[in-house]
Amino acid sequence: MAGDRRRYNPRVAAADGAILGLCPGAELRGSARVPGSKSIAQRGLLLASLCGGRTRISGLPDGADVRSARALIAAAGARVENLAPAAVAVEGRPPGPERGWASALPLQLGESGTLARMATAAAGLCGRASGVLELVPSGTLARRASAPLLRALRQAGVRTDPPDAIGWPLRLHPIGPPDLVTLVDPLSSQEASALLMALAAWPGEHRLQVEGALPSRPYVELTIALLRRFGVEVSSTFELRGGLRPPEDPLAVEPDASSAAVVLAAACLSGGSVEVRGLGSDSIQGDVRVVEHLARFGCVAEALPDRLRAQGRPQREVQLDLSGEPDLAPVLAAVAAAHAWQGGAGSLLTGLVTLQHKESARIEVLARGFESAGIACESGPDFLRLGPRRSGDVREVVLDPRGDHRMAFAFALLGLVRPGVRVRDARCVEKSWPNFWSELQRLGAEVASR
Repeated sequence: MAGDRRRYNPRVAAADGAILGLCPGAELRGSARVPGSKSIAQRGLLLASLCGGRTRISGLPDGADVRSARALIAAAGARVENLAPAAVAVEGRPPGPERGWASALPLQLGESGTLARMATAAAGLCGRASGVLELVPSGTLARRASAPLLRALRQAGVRTDPPDAIGWPLRLHPIGPPDLVTLVDPLSSQEASALLMALAAWPGEHRLQVEGALPSRPYVELTIALLRRFGVEVSSTFELRGGLRPPEDPLAVEPDASSAAVVLAAACLSGGSVEVRGLGSDSIQGDVRVVEHLARFGCVAEALPDRLRAQGRPQREVQLDLSGEPDLAPVLAAVAAAHAWQGGAGSLLTGLVTLQHKESARIEVLARGFESAGIACESGPDFLRLGPRRSGDVREVVLDPRGDHRMAFAFALLGLVRPGVRVRDARCVEKSWPNFWSELQRLGAEVASR
């Protein structure tokens, strides 16, 4: 293989512009340590900040998105007490007459689309009515939009500056709780989740009406499960009886299912065997379905009550509808690409329309990356077809994840099968999994730095 292969050093991974990759040949084995679910953690922190009383949360991950959520709710007026490195107690600032979120300084969103949408709804519907709240993005979030959410808030009476804003930065002039909020043609399930959470903060009956298709419904079901933990009644038609009450027991954040998907796929591609404990068949995260999708490839994968586990290389092509679990698409695209590299025909992934509204234009980035690595790709607004292998050239290829952690995971996985794959800006994984490279090395992977 061309290129310099040096033993992975964590200091190299911490450097700006670090280029890293996984290498074929080493089997991953053991029990993986994945971070807590940032989807659960961010929702839990936001709900706690809108809730009267003291909420305890344990198992918080240390990724950048969750750090941003902790800082934002503190800036909005919640009291955040550190109980342990991964545990906090939050004294919320519930809405009401001359109460609710308030801040003289801009609220910093970081790069998280989830946090941005949930903070936008909370600021508009749960901020102090006499105040103004400013929301400021960083990095890739400045290129993203959420026009349906902002239209729904304006229709409910929230004023925005600029008045036709479709994304961030922006300023919001909060209002009290409307009985009904209508969300038309949402781009993301996060828009529905954000409005449900903000409405649930107010006592009494409220309703979210969704007109048009709702993407990624399992993520909304996750939000509803957490609302019920906070004492809110929610119907299947999004009728709510609020307000929020702190759970009696600490809210324990499960291991992140989308991160678990990465390491389970890595086990299969390397010919090893890995399990993720503390995350099982009764999880509230829809992404535990990764074991079903891996099994479709011919891998041996299953969800037990207390763990997920997987082994066995992919044996066949698949057609998968991932409209319910779009965050699994990059991982499963890498599995399909790796199978194609080893001689398999093309696999088809559909239901990917929301991938174009993430940290990067994910369909385009995946297609371009896998093509560069020698695998045929065909793509459209909501699908990706991968394979067959287009080239036998195994020269080193440096793939650009465009600052997107999930693109970095996908390209790293391909390196377990296709020699010479390297990932530019490897530290972008810190958004969700700061210890990704070292954890895969602990499980047996060879991590090469350039």
